[in-house]
Amino acid sequence: MPTTTTRGRREILVNVAHDLSRAENVDQLLDRIIESAREVMNCEVCSLLLPDESGDMLIRSTLSSDSGPIRVPKGKGIAGEVYLTKEVVNIRDAQQDPRHFSKAGVTVGLATHSMLTIPLLDGESCLGVMQAINARDRKHFDDEDVELFETFGSLVAVTLIRMEAQKIAVREAEYRQQLNLATEIQRSFLPPSHGEVGDLHIDAFYQPASEIGGDFYFWHPLENGRVLLGIGDVCGKGFAASLDMARASTLIASEVHTASRMPLSEWVQHINRRLCAMMSQGRFIALSFLLLSPKTRTVNVCVCGLIPPHFLRNGTWETVPHTPNPPLGVFEGLTYHSNTVSLDLSQRWLCYSDGLLEAQNERGEHYEDRALEEVLNSACSNDSNVLDLLINSWREFSTEASYRDDTTVLLVQDIAPSLDPVFPFTCRPGLLQDARDFIDRWAAAAGLDEETAGLVVLGCDEIFSNICKHAYCAEQGGPAECHVVTGPGYFEVVIEHRGNGIANEDLPDPEPPCGKIGGMGLSVVREIFDDVDFYASPQVSRITLRKNL
Repeated sequence: MPTTTTRGRREILVNVAHDLSRAENVDQLLDRIIESAREVMNCEVCSLLLPDESGDMLIRSTLSSDSGPIRVPKGKGIAGEVYLTKEVVNIRDAQQDPRHFSKAGVTVGLATHSMLTIPLLDGESCLGVMQAINARDRKHFDDEDVELFETFGSLVAVTLIRMEAQKIAVREAEYRQQLNLATEIQRSFLPPSHGEVGDLHIDAFYQPASEIGGDFYFWHPLENGRVLLGIGDVCGKGFAASLDMARASTLIASEVHTASRMPLSEWVQHINRRLCAMMSQGRFIALSFLLLSPKTRTVNVCVCGLIPPHFLRNGTWETVPHTPNPPLGVFEGLTYHSNTVSLDLSQRWLCYSDGLLEAQNERGEHYEDRALEEVLNSACSNDSNVLDLLINSWREFSTEASYRDDTTVLLVQDIAPSLDPVFPFTCRPGLLQDARDFIDRWAAAAGLDEETAGLVVLGCDEIFSNICKHAYCAEQGGPAECHVVTGPGYFEVVIEHRGNGIANEDLPDPEPPCGKIGGMGLSVVREIFDDVDFYASPQVSRITLRKNL
């Protein structure tokens, strides 16, 4: 019989349980438990065997080993069987049992005879096994030993569960710390959510579906008051998407200075080549670029696999005219196309990613189908911030669980005063510069390129000179008005005056370029414009100049 009394065994058990409730060092506690178990079980050795990632059992024992942890191969020995069957095994002589894995005993110089092996259970799961080896003062372990050892085993199981919970908590804390750092780093790649460049006011909204995401937005001031801005949507989610987002954001920021040296389409092709060299195969980024030029009143648009931008005109949100392009980062040799439209089409321009559209309400309806058009139209009829109205509506409509994709919205508001299509002036030499500037501003606003705009101003200036010389006394001059009319595919200037007019039938036949009717000659005007019409009356005379675009 064991020398430790039953009462003494219970006291040791209570002390171990008490230690368990307040212990901070779990490893030391396990050593305390198996040492106490050896004392209570009155045996030569007590061991704890736990599986590692490979499924092998690692032995933690009261018998020290200089050779490091002892490993029992998966499924081997009596311990391996107990771990699989979850049944207690009590044998009198392990040397006579074919299941015995003798290599472990040989390693530490232990001859194993009586052996009690119990599973450490957490419900239906087996966490490991515990063994009492070589009972002292008796030939083998009895039923009381089994009962007491199983009680110790339950303490060990609780400790193992606690160990795992602590490991999970530590991993989660480390992961959360890394995630917070990654989120902070990722947000550092984004510009402020509000900004102003000249007469352009920019507002941004960004909400990733999780802590880190693949959406991003950007806006960069360029020369001559221009602004390059847009949004991007990286394929996939998580860390891989965030890394690609960082690559794209950094690349755009580092190469934005070159956007002034080439057309937007060529610059996007350049960015695509760089991204193809950086990104893993199968990865890509959908992007939408807007290059706004307030001075020339133009917007260059390049849409690459993303929802096209929208603009507000006459109370309705319309899609910006664009040529669809594939996403970036797929093939190095792709050709990209851009479109140029007038900034005066609208004072509000909107870009957004598909996460905005895909959010759902409790009935499974998508925001795109039920609420987007309604809130945008309501924003047309008041002076409230469109972005605030849009995001508040989106949040009220959607359930938080439906935010399955990153959501980014970028609103650009042009707060410059709109151009007046009528310009009255005094047609007299020395006072024509304002009229030239008026034509120049409207030519830029209509999207004419710099060369064409210069020719249009030159042609109008020739008409101004002719009016000064032939319609009025050149030194005194007289009243005149410029009217600009723009439409799909044309740019038209109507110049009216109250001097001596001339009609089409009064004009001489078209003269060669060397012929002169004041200034550079009517032939030059006809070369510049596609349609030139002269109308005369006693009240007002009118010259209409139309340029097809």
